[in-house]
Amino acid sequence: MTLLADPNVAFLLFVVGLAGVLVELVHPTILGGVLGAVCLVLAFIGFGSLPVNVAGLVILAFGMVLFVLESQVSTHGVLAVGGLIAFVVGASMLYVPPVGATTAPAVATPVIGVSAAAFALLMGSIVYAALRIRGMPKQREGVGTSPKAGTLGTVQAPLAPQGTVHLGGETWSARTADGRELDRDVPVRLVGFDGLVAVVTPDTAPTAPQRPSAASTATPPAARPQS
Repeated sequence: MTLLADPNVAFLLFVVGLAGVLVELVHPTILGGVLGAVCLVLAFIGFGSLPVNVAGLVILAFGMVLFVLESQVSTHGVLAVGGLIAFVVGASMLYVPPVGATTAPAVATPVIGVSAAAFALLMGSIVYAALRIRGMPKQREGVGTSPKAGTLGTVQAPLAPQGTVHLGGETWSARTADGRELDRDVPVRLVGFDGLVAVVTPDTAPTAPQRPSAASTATPPAARPQS
């Protein structure tokens, strides 16, 4: 009980407990929720023996909420900076002097500094990862999505009756619509999808008629009369 009544221990238990509960709300895990709840209960047991400033608790909790929001909505660190400021201010004013006393227990400055530095490092990593993801080049159009009906392709592994075809820059498992077998490199046209299997049909686009050569169109010479 004496340990829980220590201002630094009660502060750390409250921070860890609130972080666990907030993480549980965002990413449900049994361990995070149970650990957070236990730490909060112990923290409030300690607060019962300390002159706690409710305003400091609210500001501290608000800073933790800003940390969680930064992890969900990328604001390029704006919410993280606001959370750090609220965290330090709330921790600094967490306790008030008891009635008739001139001094009050307080969270040690090194504890506040180390805790704020840890959260700053964590949030900096989250912001850096978000910026890297935003800076990644977008996928080419058509790659990563199912091609549309009518897309032309070629057979890669013979369809006998199922193989693979190259459609829209990607390789898909495929079969023919009528169950016929097709050899490698046969041009095909996409009909649709049966689950993740492309249904194709041989591409029978008409070929352009060949133009007759000049020699074949020349007028044959007139036959000479026999003498």
